Amino acid sequence: MRTRHFAVMAALLAGACSFDITNTNQPTLDDLVQNPTRSKLQFFGSGLFAQARQDIQSFIWRVGSMGREGVNLSGNNQPDFIEPYFGPVQGGGSFGDTQWTNPYVEIRDANEFLTALARVDNVQVTPGEKAGARAIANTLKALAFMYVIESRAALGAPVAVDVAVTAAPAPFVREDSVYKYIVALLDSGAADLGRASATFLFTPPPGFALFATPATFLKFNRALAAKANVLRATDSTATQSGCGGNKTTCYAAALTALGGSFLSSTPGNFATGAFYDFSTASGDVLNAMSEPLNALTFFALQDNVADADTQPIAGHVKDQRVLTKIAAAQDTQLALLGSIPIPGQLKFTVYMTNGAADPAHPIPVIRDEELVLLDAEAQWFAGSKATAIADLNNVRTNSGKLATDTVTATSPDSDFVKALMYERRYSLLWEQGTRWIDAQRFGRLGDIKPDVPAGHVPPMMPVPQSECNARNLSSSAIAGGEVVTCQPPLQ
Repeated sequence: MRTRHFAVMAALLAGACSFDITNTNQPTLDDLVQNPTRSKLQFFGSGLFAQARQDIQSFIWRVGSMGREGVNLSGNNQPDFIEPYFGPVQGGGSFGDTQWTNPYVEIRDANEFLTALARVDNVQVTPGEKAGARAIANTLKALAFMYVIESRAALGAPVAVDVAVTAAPAPFVREDSVYKYIVALLDSGAADLGRASATFLFTPPPGFALFATPATFLKFNRALAAKANVLRATDSTATQSGCGGNKTTCYAAALTALGGSFLSSTPGNFATGAFYDFSTASGDVLNAMSEPLNALTFFALQDNVADADTQPIAGHVKDQRVLTKIAAAQDTQLALLGSIPIPGQLKFTVYMTNGAADPAHPIPVIRDEELVLLDAEAQWFAGSKATAIADLNNVRTNSGKLATDTVTATSPDSDFVKALMYERRYSLLWEQGTRWIDAQRFGRLGDIKPDVPAGHVPPMMPVPQSECNARNLSSSAIAGGEVVTCQPPLQ
């Protein structure tokens, strides 16, 4: 994904979820909206993919830190490794004031793009091309909203952000309402893909090679819809007001979406999916998560090894996913977190290529292996427990090289959830903060050991202080299980 092909597209107007998007070195979004042309739409449409990857590396290690997958021991900015372990996570700090601005920049970019798309004449861009471009923009908007709400959970988030810069800040809505909005965006995108031309107005980047036409992009769109429905089924308000008051409604919707996705359940396809691209080309973005074994920034926690099951073979080796994704550090690091030493002794090899650091290594958006586990969850709670167990053991025996799980169709839900969380933890390790997200949505944060004396596992990321200030609310922080004010009124 070369940045010379894409606009550098946004500056946030602090505090209001409204953005003044300008770039003096490239055609501006204001110019796009006022004078839309085919070439401008192609340029900015491609840029939506570039913007989508903006926060993924930060998301992986920050949410991964809260879930005790790994730790950042670089020491460059102490809140980045103290707050997720000791707290409180501050809404105005460098750790807690993240995973917000860039997704909303992506959302505003997409809204401006959609406005321009509606204004361009049908001679320059055909109705079928417009439908395909709308589908991409709304699908990427939905993905951006998903990153926001996964980390804020019960705090909710604004969704009605397509407003003028001078307008009042968009209101916060409940967690379930955010997921409902995400699903609606994805469903709108799916409908547009059914009306689209055979090819897109602009070409998706190489990481989306499997989804480069409207017909195939629909499979990616449906994969995200399945995930959004599963997450909605277990959010903190789903059983009260969302999913029709019954979470099985969302699980049923997830199963329908999975039927139109790229779910294959074939172990050889587990690694296939959609990916964010990186490269070493001048001006492009590197995958900084890919470090050599002697680097001193990101380290895997010992818990990943200690908690792993053992393969049923001679030698008593651990889960194959641990052997594949973690290796001994060649240069250990010791950082003092509030005078408590956390040794860096293990490194992640998730983004290495042939055993070596690779700054061009892609990062998954969603893979087939995750879809199998989403199917397992949805099948179990929709009542097809034998299918759910088969999904679970498909991943467990093929990715982990482990014996089948002991969970049965008569097991309580709590046993199945524990087994599911184990497989999701190791299959998606260091990819998207899965362990913490699952523990939060299933009410099992207590299962995650703090790993430091007097430490705690944050229940959510706080609302950024700038958003609190824009609404005349007081400070924002998360301490232990308590939300320390700046809980915006929810609609």
